[in-house]
Amino acid sequence: MTARQHLKAAICLAVITLNLTFWALLLLVLLPAKAAPRTRPWFRRVAARIYRAAVRVDNVLLRRVSRASWHARELSLDAARPHIVLSNHRSWADIFLVQSLIATRGPIVTFLCKRELLYVPIFGMIILAFDFPVLRRRSRRGADPADRRDDDRRRVAHAAAALLDSPAAILSFAEGTRFTLAKREVLNGPYEHLLPPRAGGFASMIEALAPGGGSIVDVTLIYARPTTFWEFLGGAAGSVEVTWEAIPIATVEPDEAASWLNDRWRRKEESLESIFMR
Repeated sequence: MTARQHLKAAICLAVITLNLTFWALLLLVLLPAKAAPRTRPWFRRVAARIYRAAVRVDNVLLRRVSRASWHARELSLDAARPHIVLSNHRSWADIFLVQSLIATRGPIVTFLCKRELLYVPIFGMIILAFDFPVLRRRSRRGADPADRRDDDRRRVAHAAAALLDSPAAILSFAEGTRFTLAKREVLNGPYEHLLPPRAGGFASMIEALAPGGGSIVDVTLIYARPTTFWEFLGGAAGSVEVTWEAIPIATVEPDEAASWLNDRWRRKEESLESIFMR
């Protein structure tokens, strides 16, 4: 990266932080309205507009200041229904790309959060205001790993079910972590450009959200080369291609979720392979 790109990355990070802080403070002023049944619907509408305003500011900043480049077909989802967004995971920039795709014209994007984040300034406010699903994960000495996985799945299902009352698009990085060559070697999966997906939490989401009638949005993020978040902020990451396909949640049975997800990952791998072989 050049000195100018480092400067642009620093400016973008500072402005993104200020943007987040400004809207979070506004939410803090409005938050009491969420507690009263009469004003709760009004609060949710206003909070969603605040969310989209913050995303638009980030979009303008990244495109015009950092000169970050990404391309995607326009997507518009029904904001009154819950949705699942599946995506491969390459960089912390992925969250900004998914928000730009989903939230600009559709529902807000929520994430599964650890309970500890509730006590972090700004983030705790955002989690409370937008009803981000919170996982109360506790590790117990000597606990059976199978019991731990079952407990995690129950918590994911409970967190996803909350979206039936407060619709949003819940983002799942099914690989569970960011892709790196080292992680690919350790996991020894069948993919060259992806890590093996984890199906347990996804199946729980399918079962919990099927009554809401929303969609699964399968997103593929295609970076020109391996990159860091700092490079993305500085406009040095190259162009990112964002592709997607929307599938009704009702078409996927919970007991078939693992095979469905693995099939989608095979298709994603074939798509990435065809692009990098050009």
